[in-house]
Amino acid sequence: MFYTITWLLMALLLALWSVAAWVLHALVQWSGTQSGTLSGLPAQMGTLPAPDWLSFWLPLGAQESWSAALTSFNPLFESLLTFAPALLALLVPAIWLVWAIGAVLLVALGVGLTVLIRLARSRLQTTSGAGRAPAAQ
Repeated sequence: MFYTITWLLMALLLALWSVAAWVLHALVQWSGTQSGTLSGLPAQMGTLPAPDWLSFWLPLGAQESWSAALTSFNPLFESLLTFAPALLALLVPAIWLVWAIGAVLLVALGVGLTVLIRLARSRLQTTSGAGRAPAAQ
C-alpha cells in the first residue's frame, strides 16, 4: 500500500511539474509574439497615475519621482524589447531542460522512497521475528 501511495504521489507531482512547465512555455511563446506590440509601452508607463486608494498613502511628489524613474529606464526597456525574440529562443530550451532535470529528480525521489519503505519493512520483520520465543523441540 505504501508503494502505491508513494508512486501515486510522485505521478501527481510529475503531472503538476509538467503542467507548470507547459504553462511557462506557453507564456514565453505568447510574450514572444506580443513583444512587437509592446514597443511603446515603456514610454506610457511613466504617465500612469497611481490609484486613488494608493495616492492617499503616498508622500507628496512620489508620483512625479516614479514617473521620472520610469522615464529614465525607457532606453533600457526598449533595448530589451528588441532583443526579446533572441532571448526567448534561448529560454524555451532552458525551460524544458529544467523540466527534465526536475522530472528525473522526482523519479529518483520515488525510487528512494521505495527503497526506504523496503528497508523499513525488512527491519520491522526482523525485529518482530527476534521478539518471538524459540520453538519447543
